[in-house]
Amino acid sequence: MSSVDQPQDAHVDDGTASSAVAGEAMIERAKSVVVVAQRVDEDEACQILFDAARKAHIPLRMAADQVMTALEAEECRDGLTHEALMRALGAVHPLPRPRAPDDHPTNTAA
Repeated sequence: MSSVDQPQDAHVDDGTASSAVAGEAMIERAKSVVVVAQRVDEDEACQILFDAARKAHIPLRMAADQVMTALEAEECRDGLTHEALMRALGAVHPLPRPRAPDDHPTNTAA
């Protein structure tokens, strides 16, 4: 997937190469899980993850991390199932918006 295909905020540069490598590894790991559970090729798996990230308005690497976290939290006695993956993809969510100082209600009582 090219950088043109990724959500606008998919490139978060925190200044460390190791962070970028870790993000790519997480994406590859999640993609592999989608390939196995959905029985799709790598391009389609990438598109499935991309769609989840786009829907939640988060970077692809964060969506991949959320999918893997959801799968790890689930007890998969029968191994990885399509249903478990669907629940994990459904668990991808936007990051909470940081509260600005002026978001707090002010005391207007005199």
